[in-house]
Amino acid sequence: MGDRVQGLLPPSARLALFAGLIVAWFCLIRSFGEGDVYAMLGPFGCVVSVVSWALYPSAIRHWMQPSRRAVGVGIAVGVVMTLLTYPVYALAVRIAPSLEAQGQTLYVGARSTTLPKALAWVVMLGVAEELLFRGAWPATLRNYMSAPAAFGVSLVTYALAQAGTGSWIVVLLAFGCGALWTFQRVYTGSLLSPLIAHLIWTPTVILLYPVT
Repeated sequence: MGDRVQGLLPPSARLALFAGLIVAWFCLIRSFGEGDVYAMLGPFGCVVSVVSWALYPSAIRHWMQPSRRAVGVGIAVGVVMTLLTYPVYALAVRIAPSLEAQGQTLYVGARSTTLPKALAWVVMLGVAEELLFRGAWPATLRNYMSAPAAFGVSLVTYALAQAGTGSWIVVLLAFGCGALWTFQRVYTGSLLSPLIAHLIWTPTVILLYPVT
């Protein structure tokens, strides 16, 4: 990763801090399906965003600079992902009918508050996920391993952090979407590109036009 990163803490301290935030994410998301999951996870996402930006201010500003390539790829990937989700889900339900009941359960958890509040928190959490898992965390790991390895470890930890929901579907979705967004991050050199795709797909499929 050729981006120049700036941190306020030494690499070892940043490593421990971000690892702690990821563990906390896993623990907080365990409340999914047990009331308003956004009550604690939403504000925590704000903390994650602030910490990520504070420790890598110049790097994140650089990664978030708009360009035709970054914006174009982000919009294209977000739209294609969204359009493909519905037929893929329909096919998956035909193959494994039990998926529909699991999907409905997940949607109940995602709608644990009013739509405007849920939408605002989903957007906030999407920003936090990109700043952390495609930005600050791989940048920190880069001090200890190669760029491909850092992005690979970050992808795995991103999927595992969602395991707190107790749903293997969420973990698989996180890994699949995370792999695509990580590829975007590497291909475009931009954090804005995967963020755009993320903010198109997640609110649409999770809240606005559910697949089930």
